[in-house]
Amino acid sequence: MKRTLFTFFVLILSLKSFAQQNKELYGILMDTIRLKEITVSSTIPLNNKQIEKFYKSNYFSTIDNLTAHLDGVSLIKRGSYALEPQLNGFSGGQLNITISGMKMFGACTDRMDPITSYIEPVNLKSITLEQGTNGSVHGNNVGGSVDLSLQDPDRGSLHPFYSTVSYGYESISAGSNVLFSTGYTNSKWEWGLNGVYRKNDNYRDGKGNEIRFSQFEKTNIHNVIRFLPDSDSYFRTDVLYDYAKNVGYPALPMDVSKATASIFSLEYSRSKPASEIKAKIYYNSVYHVMDDSYRDSLYFLNGDSGNQGDSVIMRMDMPGWSNTFGSYMTILLPVNSRNKILIKADNYINSSLAEMTMYMHFVGKPVEPPMYMQTWPDIMRSVTGLYISYSSVLSSNSRLSVNGRIDYNSDKLKSALANEQFSVFNYTLSPKSSQITKGLNLTFQSRILKPLVLSMQAGFSERIPTVSEKFGFYLYNAYDGYDYVGNPFLKTEKSVSGRIGLTYFENGLKINLSQSYNYLWDYIMGVTNTTIPPMNFYTNGLRAYNNLSGARLASTDLQLMYTPVEGLSLFMLSKYTRGALASGDPLPLIPPLKNTISVSYEIKRFTIQADNETSFSQNRINTQYGETTTPSFSIFNIKASYHLMFSETMIDLGFGVSN
Repeated sequence: MKRTLFTFFVLILSLKSFAQQNKELYGILMDTIRLKEITVSSTIPLNNKQIEKFYKSNYFSTIDNLTAHLDGVSLIKRGSYALEPQLNGFSGGQLNITISGMKMFGACTDRMDPITSYIEPVNLKSITLEQGTNGSVHGNNVGGSVDLSLQDPDRGSLHPFYSTVSYGYESISAGSNVLFSTGYTNSKWEWGLNGVYRKNDNYRDGKGNEIRFSQFEKTNIHNVIRFLPDSDSYFRTDVLYDYAKNVGYPALPMDVSKATASIFSLEYSRSKPASEIKAKIYYNSVYHVMDDSYRDSLYFLNGDSGNQGDSVIMRMDMPGWSNTFGSYMTILLPVNSRNKILIKADNYINSSLAEMTMYMHFVGKPVEPPMYMQTWPDIMRSVTGLYISYSSVLSSNSRLSVNGRIDYNSDKLKSALANEQFSVFNYTLSPKSSQITKGLNLTFQSRILKPLVLSMQAGFSERIPTVSEKFGFYLYNAYDGYDYVGNPFLKTEKSVSGRIGLTYFENGLKINLSQSYNYLWDYIMGVTNTTIPPMNFYTNGLRAYNNLSGARLASTDLQLMYTPVEGLSLFMLSKYTRGALASGDPLPLIPPLKNTISVSYEIKRFTIQADNETSFSQNRINTQYGETTTPSFSIFNIKASYHLMFSETMIDLGFGVSN
């Protein structure tokens, strides 16, 4: 039996940081996991510690460990770093992933840097999921939205100044993790600073074998300042910087030598009991460098270099840039005591560029001149949108809401090189192109019985093709071994979706069962094209993005939380997704049925928790896209912690074994 074990030691030193737990209520539709003040619905307030310990495998969990435990979320793994989130089978450009409502885009053509890779749990105040077409508040999409809200300064501290420093060690990768948080608050000003440093060597499996190219090192820091001129309003500025280097990807032929992200924002908010206005302006910049200088082709093809030295015929330098400037304004207005309307106007301008320089050198022959091309052309994308939501309280037990959105999308090529490159396919590109996307959604929720709530959603939405799908030029996909090229003439991808959910809560027991269904047409997918030759020596061929007639996605999620007696808590999450093309072939990259169970017991200053994660086998695969069957597995973890109190200082010692 294969095992992967690691232990971690946790030392948490907190100075004057005993935060008071505030409870807030949210609409029962919104699935919001709050990391400091947690509620899941307007009728089910849940304690902070009770939830957070289930959503984190340990105190030093990455954002990937946390999101993996959310309803409908699974992860596409290319290594031990920067796992790509998937929501009910949707990923990439089918999702809106935002940071405090700010649009942001990765700079890697191989999707090795999802937006979630540039943020840490210590930066976070909450994670908000919106399922299906209903997640259009941040832009039209077909699969849903994930908003990662940045942390506030801690006004709940008993003292104006507070600090926390933590250190953890993981034996499986000789990994060191340092977390810190500090801040200062008074009646008018709030300041918070938090961050993390992580360094991991190559991981080892249960037999002690080293997993090459699984190392990474990163530094992250977030600074927030709020000024409160009165009790109803505030000005806020956020600065976040994330820097990763020497990041290995064992499932890919290339690593990452450097990945940086810088985020700047300025926000104003004014709230009254029945109305609210918020305005924000922001800018973010991402720089990402793929690197194969430490790779050997024989390792990627055979898994073993054989100590024969460098066998790579072609080396590639592949930097990418993505810069986004945006703004939005939201206004919440009451129509009367039972009805309200939310209006949001937003715009962002994204500039993207990705390059590839190839250095050819056949053994025994002179070095050939470098070859240059743009895998993403120098392109500017501008999107302006208007979102309107109307909600009505029909009775004391039911509520209805309708929302709609329209976006105007414009792409402008900033250089002639893209036209020159695509001319080899007999394409003539227009310097500027535009598309309009629309969305309309209806939501109804009702309390059927005192402990039982029914929610239903239905809607339509569409999305624009991503830069890769529209303008990508010879993008290698390691999963199926094909080069991919974009299609500048793609139509928008469209979806109709429906979702129904039942939530039961009584006597410390919460059960949530939800089922969603999506039908898509003009579905965007790479299709094999035998008339265009591949560029890479190791590819199986070339695929071009096209609109397919249709696809179907269905998913089921079951979540259970139970506290039978004080101190004892049980958490369970099961999720299953099934996807198929109109032809009946399975959609690729669909996870199997997975189930997570966690049991925790807390007495005085001591806490112990045991977890189990079980995944069923996946035999429903698409072999045309490089998939193979995967066996089932079941893994167990255990962790414990003890709190030591010294006046105004707390020391938290923890130990765990994870598989």
